[in-house]
Amino acid sequence: MTTTKTEIIISIGQYISHLNEFKTNGIPSNSIVHKEITGCGITRFEIECQLHNSIIILPNVPVIKDKVKKHNKDNPNNLILGVHKGVDVSDIKLYLINKKAPVKKILTTPEGFIFKVLKAFKDDLTTLRSHYFLLYDECERIVTDISYRGTIAAPIDELLKFTNKALVSATTTPFSDERLANFNQIIIKPDYEYSKSLRLISTNNVVSSLKKCINELQSKRIFIFYNSTNGIAAMAKTLDIVNESKAFCSTDSVYNLKVNGYPNADSELDVNDLAKYNFLTSRYYSAFDIKLEEKPDVIILTDIYYAGHSIVDPAIDVIQIAGRFRNGLNSLTHISNYKSTLEVKTPEEALMYLEGCLDTYDFIAHEMTKSKNQGAVNSLKWFLKESPHASFYVDGKRNTFMIDNDLHQEKVLNYYVSGDKLHGAYEAIPKHFTVERIEEEYLVGDGDFHTLNKLDDAESRNQEAARLLDRYINKPGQFKFFLFDNGDERKLLSNKYPYAAKAVQLWGYENLKEIGFTTTQLKKAIKKAREVNELHRLSDYIYKVIPENVTWPESEVAGKIEQCYTEAKTHFKVYASEIKKYFLSRRTTDGGTNAYVIKHRLNPQPIQIK
Repeated sequence: MTTTKTEIIISIGQYISHLNEFKTNGIPSNSIVHKEITGCGITRFEIECQLHNSIIILPNVPVIKDKVKKHNKDNPNNLILGVHKGVDVSDIKLYLINKKAPVKKILTTPEGFIFKVLKAFKDDLTTLRSHYFLLYDECERIVTDISYRGTIAAPIDELLKFTNKALVSATTTPFSDERLANFNQIIIKPDYEYSKSLRLISTNNVVSSLKKCINELQSKRIFIFYNSTNGIAAMAKTLDIVNESKAFCSTDSVYNLKVNGYPNADSELDVNDLAKYNFLTSRYYSAFDIKLEEKPDVIILTDIYYAGHSIVDPAIDVIQIAGRFRNGLNSLTHISNYKSTLEVKTPEEALMYLEGCLDTYDFIAHEMTKSKNQGAVNSLKWFLKESPHASFYVDGKRNTFMIDNDLHQEKVLNYYVSGDKLHGAYEAIPKHFTVERIEEEYLVGDGDFHTLNKLDDAESRNQEAARLLDRYINKPGQFKFFLFDNGDERKLLSNKYPYAAKAVQLWGYENLKEIGFTTTQLKKAIKKAREVNELHRLSDYIYKVIPENVTWPESEVAGKIEQCYTEAKTHFKVYASEIKKYFLSRRTTDGGTNAYVIKHRLNPQPIQIK
């Protein structure tokens, strides 16, 4: 079959429904529609303007509920149906005979399509395939999400049996599935400038950079996209914005957040029930429309150390996130740290490595079919079942979507090796973003905490904490003009490692290395330093009343020391022998009287960090 590639121009303010090519023929069947911009209204066009029955597959439940709610409110005699939890096969069957739905429009997740819609039509699949248009929206999610959502690609086998079908997205990715190679390519191309300004903040400390960012914004409404519910809770508590924030995530995540002391969480986003700071997980990255009266500030967070799944692809996720806000943005910021030690491969290396893994899997599978020894068969069967690449096969055949996913993940992970690489990913899509690059480096960063938390024994943790806390101490000849310090990390380390914090403050890290870092050693070091510093303080009192080069009776020496210690309010006990701490001196009994021969001052000095 010969495929075609067609470009269709769209002007500012236009939607798909305004374009003659679509008004005349609808969405072309057997096509992949590449929208270069979000918000073209192709789903709405299929729902409202097409007089044929449709099944529309959307990636997540929130967008389905939102579209159904808005449409049915405005069109009570032309209802559409959303398939999600709480809507089962019987509900679909009732909808099919509902007279208030003369043209059937069923919106469903991929899972709902497989497990509910198909079952509702199980006695008449021929009618379904020939009389319904099947539209798979946000189709790149098949590739990006399949590794943790295996059923997302399941509708493709069924889609290919439909007479009329199409896939669409503003951020399509290439499919290696040969069955989709025959689909025509439709490109919706704007004839206007649509690039958005974006600040890319490269940092070694995500929380500190976020704190600095939101303090600078001083916004009425901030949306923070961060694909980690644990991270959201920790972030809100650290920034002390729990009561001013709200998280929108899956139902399971809502429960987990509330159990862990973060009460303001919801699985459905209502623009009338927002907080100042609104955290959103990946289920709101695409498809869902957020229409606000004001233009919000939007921040995207990536923490490669503590939330690896928070990495985003500028060419997919960031474009989609920026497109959620239909009335525009006040600002767009991506804050990310990096990990130079990530083990990443080039696209060629990744493909070669994966092919080696799959070829080995295929070899084992072949050997199992040949073997006549039951022990060998069982062993090989176990290998196949437990192989990390078992999910790359469906009914014994390679799953091309899993292969695409693996290669895509490797490509995106590569962006987070350094700030230069992530910046390069943005530079590759200049039509979408005009990037201002900002670099922020803090005295203690996420990588430092990651290293600290991985240490097994208390002594090693004390030593690493002391090393980090030593960075905050000003030393002669050492300047830190280019480093940020908001004090939060120092406070956190000091609270968690109090003995290391106090000891490094008194001795400095280099001196502590000679003393040791067990808790007992640190306590002794603190005690010794305090005694030395107290001795220095007391010397001012002692030298005022006891001169050099004299010989005094022991009782008189003890009396002068008691006088000084009482005045200074010290915890030191009074003994005549204390004089040896302040002067070069010796005790004598010459002449039958106990006395001290006092020479020159010792001038005890405080503990100072060298």
